[in-house]
Amino acid sequence: MRIQGQEQKQPERLFRVLIIDNDYNTYEQVIRVCMKALGVGFEEALQIALAVDNNGEAEVFHGDEASAAAVADVIRSIGIEVRVEPLD
Repeated sequence: MRIQGQEQKQPERLFRVLIIDNDYNTYEQVIRVCMKALGVGFEEALQIALAVDNNGEAEVFHGDEASAAAVADVIRSIGIEVRVEPLD
């Protein structure tokens, strides 16, 4: 039921950020950029780098569209392919 004068707010759509593996970025580069982009420590960033290398990609972030785009931009800054996709 909608009360007159009140807007019905839609839930904010969430997005995910995926890092795609490549043959030219080093583990150290991936770890450093993940620490910077995601605000995680070395161990978590290392686990992300290992996941990317072993699985060909790794999902590293969920959030609103603007936050996902900001994270993706930092990661892309060193030449890593990143996908930003809506969560269904």
